Amino acid sequence: MEFGGGVGSMNYSGDLVRGFSFSTSSIAGTGFYRMNFSEILTIRLALTVGKVRGSETPIDAFAVERGHSFNSTILEFSSVFEYHFLDFKTEDSRVNYSPYIFGGVGFFNFSDAPANEDVGSIQPVLPVGVGFKYLIQKKYTIGFEAGARKTFFDHLDGISDGDQTIKDYQYGNPKDDDWYFFSGITFSITLFNVPCPFPYRPNQSILSR
Repeated sequence: MEFGGGVGSMNYSGDLVRGFSFSTSSIAGTGFYRMNFSEILTIRLALTVGKVRGSETPIDAFAVERGHSFNSTILEFSSVFEYHFLDFKTEDSRVNYSPYIFGGVGFFNFSDAPANEDVGSIQPVLPVGVGFKYLIQKKYTIGFEAGARKTFFDHLDGISDGDQTIKDYQYGNPKDDDWYFFSGITFSITLFNVPCPFPYRPNQSILSR
């Protein structure tokens, strides 16, 4: 059983910022609880908070005229599985590090929900990503993680389909859902070991080594 936290940056991708951009980075933090099912499979419950922001000013001349921008605080709760490619924590481990991948489900609340849209401020999200962990001592682990969050709506930036008039032409794409990202450094401490449940013990399994 582990408890830990981390600091890093949060970024956004949507109608105002296409793809990942360091220019929209804002500070973010996370706290988590982790339980080990086996030497290489864990589940993590995490609470993450940060800001996402963007501006359309650099896009084109029409964007400069509109001058739309947003700055929203995100509070996310997630539950993800982590799969480690190496057994790095047991006493007979040959290494004290491992790369890993993760994926799961979650919900997030954002502070800048559009008042004129039928959009709730709490939305589902799918967190996925990769990371690397290093065991400093028997109980202490540091790591680096980079993850993407797939949302299921197009209102994180306050833009969806836009107003289809000559003055305010349609500049959003309602079929292109927004994304946000969290990357950071983590630190965790193992308080005590909980024996693995019996179904996860057999050696001849992808869940155990």
